Amino acid sequence: MVRAERWERLLVRDGAHASRADLYALTVVGYAVNNVLPARAGDAARVLLLAPRTDVGRRTILGTLLAERLLDVAVIVSLFLIVGYALLGEVGAGSVEVVAAVTVGGALLAVLAVVLVRRNARLHALLEPVLSSTLNLRGRHGLVLLAITVVIWAIETGVWMSVGASVGFGMTPIEGAYLVALASVFSLIPSGPGYAGTQDTAAAFGIRALGGSGQVAVSYILMIRFVLLVPITLLGLALLAVRYGGVRRLRGLRAQGTTA
Repeated sequence: MVRAERWERLLVRDGAHASRADLYALTVVGYAVNNVLPARAGDAARVLLLAPRTDVGRRTILGTLLAERLLDVAVIVSLFLIVGYALLGEVGAGSVEVVAAVTVGGALLAVLAVVLVRRNARLHALLEPVLSSTLNLRGRHGLVLLAITVVIWAIETGVWMSVGASVGFGMTPIEGAYLVALASVFSLIPSGPGYAGTQDTAAAFGIRALGGSGQVAVSYILMIRFVLLVPITLLGLALLAVRYGGVRRLRGLRAQGTTA
């Protein structure tokens, strides 16, 4: 729900008008599709299904998803660097330097890309709708969205802590934040449906680093995957079938976009 509200604010800032019902439903559908298909296909589903229901183009909608991703990355990387290194010391020290180096490298590449786009008029015209939401993340608007993103990840931390308690592995808020940040950083690596492999590896590493046994790590991974994947996947697929015409409708929209 909080993610849908954040998406709504990004769209409104770009001049789009869409019903909250669609934004809530498509946020769930996006998660469901991500959980059953690789390469974050849920993002493509959100773009394709929202475009006929709003008054902006697909590139603008794609731009709001890019802004979402950048906000999430900014918060989880900051959380990982602060909690993993400054607060937990040696628990995160083995990988903090790598994450910091990758972050700095990514920021430099992003700056270089912006410079190149601005110098190429044709490329600038093509990418302007995609970059609009990101470039709007300045001033009060950006601060509000950043605060919303912090709330999102605080809720996520609560979920991960609750799952830990359910398998007999209690965590402090700092430890829960570290585990969430670690798993989210690993999830940035391309993987299969539902972040299979990357998120599991991060969770196992984090549980062991926090003092849990291998058996606890396995129990935790099974439980967290059930909690994060099963309910929202079932609900999302139901919404896709009932409200948006199912997978056949999605394929038809994709074919139309390819033809155009």
